[in-house]
Amino acid sequence: MSIDVIFLGLDGVLFDTEALHLAACNAAFAEAELSLRWTLPALRAAAATHGYANAITAAVAGAGLRDKAAVAALHAGKHRQFQLAVAANPPKASPAALALIDDALAAGCKLAVLSDLPAPVTAALLEHCFGADVTSLFSVVAGGVGFDDQAGPGPFGHALHAMGIEAAAAIAIDTVAPALKAAQQSGLWTVSVAPYGADVVRPQQFITFDALRELRTSPFTVNPQQADSLAA
Repeated sequence: MSIDVIFLGLDGVLFDTEALHLAACNAAFAEAELSLRWTLPALRAAAATHGYANAITAAVAGAGLRDKAAVAALHAGKHRQFQLAVAANPPKASPAALALIDDALAAGCKLAVLSDLPAPVTAALLEHCFGADVTSLFSVVAGGVGFDDQAGPGPFGHALHAMGIEAAAAIAIDTVAPALKAAQQSGLWTVSVAPYGADVVRPQQFITFDALRELRTSPFTVNPQQADSLAA
């Protein structure tokens, strides 16, 4: 079974953005005059459910914010602080992820990025790393994607349709639970990297393109989307 396209997440896949997200959340809390401050484990716990881009959602109930305008301002503040942090200290791309990109392109596989990070910061991260080559390297790039409450084809389905690729030939690699769930609902194979934990230093691990091909061709590997039907 071929791999025709790989969807790569940005947070924790292409880039290590944890420190920037943590600083942005705490700056947003201070800006909103909230006493709450997060540690790295707290950020990871929130991101495990909401993703890094929208992790601050987990603080809304605890902070007692009920006014929609105040909630919207908190989210906007976090996004603004994160964009400022990226501009001031843009993260470098993961060498392992870059190796995967090179191997995938050499094998004729397309690459795509769907991210829940706002579109401007999505563009800034990619352009800082790849410069003018972004459009030639990635067939689809979209920021500000909503992965929750998927209806119809969803963001992955729309992207696959634009590329003319079937879901069975696509893989999504991400750390963000909402993105992985949306990809699974659209019928893609999914790979979760850099699992969440309480350790301050996350181990440097990443799947290679050869490993992905081996998983797809192994007779012992079951597509997660088929597991339930096979077990029935």
